[in-house]
Amino acid sequence: MLNIEVISAGAGSGKTYRLTGRMVELLRDGVRPAGIMATTFTQKAAAELQERVRVRLLESGMSEAANELGSALIGTVHSIGTRLLQRFAFEAGVSPLVEIIADGDSQRLFNESLAQVLTPTRIERMNQLADRLGLSKKRATGEAYDWRRNIREMTDVARANNFSRKVLETSKLRSWQSFERLLPPVQDTDPVVWNNRLLSAIDQSVAALEANENDTTVVTQKAVEVLRDLQNQLKYRGELYWHEWVKISKTNASKKSSELLEEVHELALRHDEHPQFRADIKGFMEMVFDIATDALGEYEQYKKKRGLIDYTDMETYVSQLLRVQAVRDTLSREIDLLLVDEFQDTSPIQLDIFLQISRLAKRSIWVGDPKQSIYGFRGADPALMQAIINATGGVKD
Repeated sequence: MLNIEVISAGAGSGKTYRLTGRMVELLRDGVRPAGIMATTFTQKAAAELQERVRVRLLESGMSEAANELGSALIGTVHSIGTRLLQRFAFEAGVSPLVEIIADGDSQRLFNESLAQVLTPTRIERMNQLADRLGLSKKRATGEAYDWRRNIREMTDVARANNFSRKVLETSKLRSWQSFERLLPPVQDTDPVVWNNRLLSAIDQSVAALEANENDTTVVTQKAVEVLRDLQNQLKYRGELYWHEWVKISKTNASKKSSELLEEVHELALRHDEHPQFRADIKGFMEMVFDIATDALGEYEQYKKKRGLIDYTDMETYVSQLLRVQAVRDTLSREIDLLLVDEFQDTSPIQLDIFLQISRLAKRSIWVGDPKQSIYGFRGADPALMQAIINATGGVKD
């Protein structure tokens, strides 16, 4: 049975003061200091919350409760999870002395694992596909594109959600299927035929523009230059990259000659019917999934051989631990209050942990602002928080 009180409180709203007052009220109403479990996103915030509550208790004449507050379990998600894992190491199936890799070291070791699976052949293929799809073009912001970032983002989400290899394989298939549905029917014509059609259309457009003596405008001359350059690229390379097909479709002449480009525009816009266009997109998507999956597997093997776990592993262990009946029985006797601060930044696996503990605690208070999620890279999703809000009867302002 869930008994969650959801409080909306964003930055600058006096959240800490309000939270402190609420905890003091509950302590006055019988909540035991040792029965408090409170999670924050930083150790500094945890220390500040504990100190403010202690001061308020002393001001209220509750010196005994203030002295006992040190026995409360207040800290970050990771620090509390680590303490639970160490306490119930036997039930979790890990050593009480298990070494948890620090975040910085974890990222470094994962980067090494990624390097192990990024073979020269894979790097060459990914660079080639990125070029063909126009992903390597410099962005308007000046930021250079790096497909490795896509892989990193995918592995972050996969680990935050504890996705298995099977889940990633299914996601790879569905990702392509959902994208393919956005495309028009494929024209199963030989790529050579496509290229010859495009080359012919460019030839005819350039010849028509140059033959139009009534149009000597700069914009038309520029269009001729662009088409000739792409024509040479097509002859030299034997193909055009897909962003170059798009460039043709956006190349405009003056109004006097615009109709002379209609045929080449129409053909260039149909690049999404080209079988190779689909093959390149599908190949890129599948390689991102495959490299990410292999990198995760390499990283897991590295940790397993050395008896190491990282914080994501720890969260997985704790999630499983909270389903062990003996552990649930113990914690249900001990936890009077679960406080979750900044709940809008909770990752899916952390959300599962908090929900499990909320079912054991006599009461739970979740504080945050669903409109602000700063830890999106962890897989945090405000939609998850909204689902909790809806399930618990709304928000208290």
